[in-house]
Amino acid sequence: MIICASRRTDIPAFHSGWLMNRVREGYALVRNPIARNVVYRVDLSPRNVDLLLLMTKDPRPMIPYLDELKERKMNTAFQISITPYGRDIEPGVPDKACVAEAFRTVSDIIGKEKTAWRYDPVILNEKFDVKYHQRKFDLLCRELAGYTERCIFSFVEIHEKLKGLSEGGILRSVSGEEADEIGKALSGIAEDNGMELDLCCSEHDLSGYGISSRGCIGKEQMKALNVPFEELQTPIRDRCMCVKNIDIGEYDTCYHDCIYCYANRNTDDARKQRNYNPNSKMLFGEVQGSDIIVELTKRKNSKITDF
Repeated sequence: MIICASRRTDIPAFHSGWLMNRVREGYALVRNPIARNVVYRVDLSPRNVDLLLLMTKDPRPMIPYLDELKERKMNTAFQISITPYGRDIEPGVPDKACVAEAFRTVSDIIGKEKTAWRYDPVILNEKFDVKYHQRKFDLLCRELAGYTERCIFSFVEIHEKLKGLSEGGILRSVSGEEADEIGKALSGIAEDNGMELDLCCSEHDLSGYGISSRGCIGKEQMKALNVPFEELQTPIRDRCMCVKNIDIGEYDTCYHDCIYCYANRNTDDARKQRNYNPNSKMLFGEVQGSDIIVELTKRKNSKITDF
């Protein structure tokens, strides 16, 4: 089983203590984001988890726990987002130099093959043009060269929540010609810095620039890491190429407040009124009497590393 922590929130940045308590106890309760009366009991024992994938914009709170995860034989990988935007786009994200330093620390601990960089979403407008991205991408590549083998990027998608920003010209869809320009601008830089460049969930084909369209949790990466996987029958979203994984996050529990984010639906004030208990079985909330508990555990046979 592949555990994703998480697309719905930033668990390493804001809920690392909760995650470690769940790992120590061996399971987490996760409410279904659609059928809210269904709660999954997700087995987090190392015998069941083939990979714990941590997705974050700030890995620093998780770093003190990496040795413990290793001692518990928890196979761990990171995808760390570092983008070229400031507080006008990502109000709560820490200084990028600090995140880059933490990226290098994580890579030193778990290995560069397990530490991927996310440069997404790519936003294009009057302020952030192709030359801007080319300059910033080059700078970040030089900061991370030797500490990762893979960079994943995507283009911003204008979902319902973003229509107001789209009308204001801050966020907009990317044309095929612009996508080509980005592919041409970034591919050589990535190659020069020893990184494979992957495009995630895009209608644009940039294979002519040596850029593969792959899932962020794709089968190629799982094969490279020797992680067993199952392919999804139904993609998580349009053009998603990820393999089957279990997300243990909860929407509306992140405080980065990125303007392009789909995972925060409530206002910032409403989210700040929420109270979190790191000892709770569930990231946010409690099990109700009418809830249906569904066990999620897959592994029936021992891993080779158990012997």
